[in-house]
Amino acid sequence: MNVKEKLRNLKIFRVIVQIIFFILMPSLFSQAFAGVKEAVALIGKGENIILSDFAIKLLILCTATIVFGRIFCGFVCSFGAVGDWFYMLSEFIQKKTGRKLPVIPSKWQVYLQKLKYIVLICVIGFCFLGKGEYVTKYSPWTVFSLITSRNFKLGAYITGVVLLLLIVVGMMLKERFFCQFLCPLGAVFSLLPKLPIFHVKKKGQQCFERCSACTNRCPVHLKYDEADIRDGECISCGRCFVVCPHRIKKNK
Repeated sequence: MNVKEKLRNLKIFRVIVQIIFFILMPSLFSQAFAGVKEAVALIGKGENIILSDFAIKLLILCTATIVFGRIFCGFVCSFGAVGDWFYMLSEFIQKKTGRKLPVIPSKWQVYLQKLKYIVLICVIGFCFLGKGEYVTKYSPWTVFSLITSRNFKLGAYITGVVLLLLIVVGMMLKERFFCQFLCPLGAVFSLLPKLPIFHVKKKGQQCFERCSACTNRCPVHLKYDEADIRDGECISCGRCFVVCPHRIKKNK
């Protein structure tokens, strides 16, 4: 089985998993992040943090992230799945029309990755000050949750609708656009420590000269020569493992 076939099989597997979770738990990501907002709001009020349903989901996902890496982001998150599907559509359109969309320069991507931490800080600030309702009212996640629950009364969430549409445009321009640049839950996960048990680590001395297969296939623009594969930005998609020519040569 060649690299192209392995990537296709990985893609099919990921899409199947994403569809299952999209059907069963489409709002799991927003419910988990609600645990963050809830905890911060309680701290802001000087009250004790409670173990609510939101908090339990957040703790489960944080524990899974510490043990397995950001596999939730790579395979389970419904918002990330929608981003993948829109990017697949974009690739299909580009292939059929023979036109390529603009590419975000690599240098810009490094700086844009920091935006999600700014988003997280802003959300935490609003919740700490007791203004969490503004986050809910203007959040594109609120609109997404309403749509996935088949509630299309979005008149009170125009700002969220506009933001969601802009994010969709970004998703079609850049793979994992929201995950890489704007996701506050992803920012939380990226700050968590990662156990080395289930992580693949690049062994530079075994790499072929000027290969960069892993870097070129990475959807979140990780520089494997500069960062451990356990870097917080890694979404555990598995592509680097599949395309590694050293691993392929070793397996033959």
